[in-house]
Amino acid sequence: MTTQSFITFISNPVPQVVFAVFLAVAWPLSRFAGRDRRRRIVAALFVASAGMIVALTATPSYADPASFASIPPHFLTQLDQPRLILAKLIAAPSDAEQVANIALYVPLGVFGRLLLRSTTRATLAGFLLVFTIETIQYVIPGRAGSITDIRNNVLGTFLAAVATAAVVYLSRDDAERRSPVGQPR
Repeated sequence: MTTQSFITFISNPVPQVVFAVFLAVAWPLSRFAGRDRRRRIVAALFVASAGMIVALTATPSYADPASFASIPPHFLTQLDQPRLILAKLIAAPSDAEQVANIALYVPLGVFGRLLLRSTTRATLAGFLLVFTIETIQYVIPGRAGSITDIRNNVLGTFLAAVATAAVVYLSRDDAERRSPVGQPR
């Protein structure tokens, strides 16, 4: 996607409305995180980052209709080809768009790790979001769900969650790191 086509896409009202809805519900939904104001802020940012992802990936692409012919087949149509799926899953990210797909899920990984307090749960949340989006892209005009997008998005979530866990761990003082979890110093 070129810079111009990206600007055209985000200037369309559909992604803007989707993102606005997520922003509008982010703070009310953060109440489920508890009374701690910091956790509520992290929860609201988690919802907002999910909203950004949904707005960018689960809304119709209004690109030039001629470009629709170059859309690759949806991954659901390839499930009968396990070797192809495996090859796509283990291949390294190969272009700028794939790197952008990794970066897109970094905020979700950071806020997911802080909110859910587990790298595994944060990564699972990223997987569930991307799998849902990539699956429903089957019926969204101009979209085609991709195994490589799933891989790259989950990788972005995982790497961000691991980095966040490392920062949280290193930000604790030495005595707190040495004591077992849940025991006083």
